[in-house]
Amino acid sequence: MTAIGLLSIVLLGTAVGADRATRFTEYSKTAATALTLVQDESEQLMAAAAGSAALAAGAHGDASNPITSTGAAGGTYTRTWTVTSNSPTAGLLSINVQVAWNLYGSDYNVNQVVIRCTSAC
Repeated sequence: MTAIGLLSIVLLGTAVGADRATRFTEYSKTAATALTLVQDESEQLMAAAAGSAALAAGAHGDASNPITSTGAAGGTYTRTWTVTSNSPTAGLLSINVQVAWNLYGSDYNVNQVVIRCTSAC
């Protein structure tokens, strides 16, 4: 009888641990996807032509929001960026790219700040 009780406790502990492992794995997957989406947009903004509408000072959002892991419409990620002119010094743009998502009822976000010239450096 004691063995059955001990086995029940061990199995219950294993089930709880498996649930936590599954949640952490899903979080890791979504965080890695969000980081990739941030990096992709940062690279596109760094390569954009000077004077591009995407580089105008102010807040911007992906036209396809909410997006999937490939950047297509209809996903769970929201990608935005904010452009600040003459920051950190005159002639430079500070671009803060952010991706936000919700998982298991909690909100998460990752961001990356890149600096580029307003025109050819």
